[in-house]
Amino acid sequence: MISIQSKKSLESVMDFMYAYLSLKAYFFTGRTKVMDTEYPNSEYVKIWRENFSISKPEKIVETIFAEPEFSCIDFCDTLDRASYFALIHPNHPNITLGFIKDADLWNIWLCEAPFSVARDVISEILNLGEDSTKIVDFGCGSVSPHYYGNIVGSKGIYTGIDHSHSILKIAENRIKSENLDWVNLKKFNIESKLIAKRKYDVVICSSILQYVNLKPVLKNAGEMVGYDGRIIIFSEVFSDLEPEKEKILKLYYSLIPNFKKFPSVSEILEILDLMGVCYKYKIVCKNILLLELVGR
Repeated sequence: MISIQSKKSLESVMDFMYAYLSLKAYFFTGRTKVMDTEYPNSEYVKIWRENFSISKPEKIVETIFAEPEFSCIDFCDTLDRASYFALIHPNHPNITLGFIKDADLWNIWLCEAPFSVARDVISEILNLGEDSTKIVDFGCGSVSPHYYGNIVGSKGIYTGIDHSHSILKIAENRIKSENLDWVNLKKFNIESKLIAKRKYDVVICSSILQYVNLKPVLKNAGEMVGYDGRIIIFSEVFSDLEPEKEKILKLYYSLIPNFKKFPSVSEILEILDLMGVCYKYKIVCKNILLLELVGR
């Protein structure tokens, strides 16, 4: 299923990211005095006052230096920098986190941790490359189509769906350069009703559920596998598994357009129950949930 080393690698990256952003948050509150000072963007101030807290600061520093993951620092620093501008206005031009207007930056970040590590772990869990797997990837971004397309090979099928034309254009250039004819890209909102033209084996939902309404997306995922296949979910944090982490990450991810909230395992399972879906589930590690649908 997944090696101990791979599990440790992903969890270490996410622990580092949480610790690094926690340290950034500590400096942010000290520099801005946001906990008792008013700013034009009162909604963002409210988010900080409701969510900021740091326990065991010595443990945070220890985590940062124990196993540093330097490749995710640029993304974290961009989140931190945006937080200062967000106090002025939620749409300040110096907030460069949009999936459409800042697609070139996202293309860089998606090549790095934690997203690159998540792709490797997902591939290992699914044993990709061993047979003719048919994959549909919700919120595929610019890097995953090339990555998974190479792994499934010409005997498999990969369909990537994303709402950002700019990001898909970058992905398209990548797959065309290597003639990956079995890779398909579609611009679509995964919250709208999807019509399945074929039955897929796997739906990948990697770092996407925090930007959507869960119910329609899970329903679409079920339809894509004919309620008889696997759905694998990577989330930077599941709110019911690591609530302390969720609060810190929310401070920064709320700056990304369309952010709603981080998913919880319990809510995902509750929705499947209400849909009348028969399923098995496994929390593979703190950041990955594997669902196996076995009918309705």
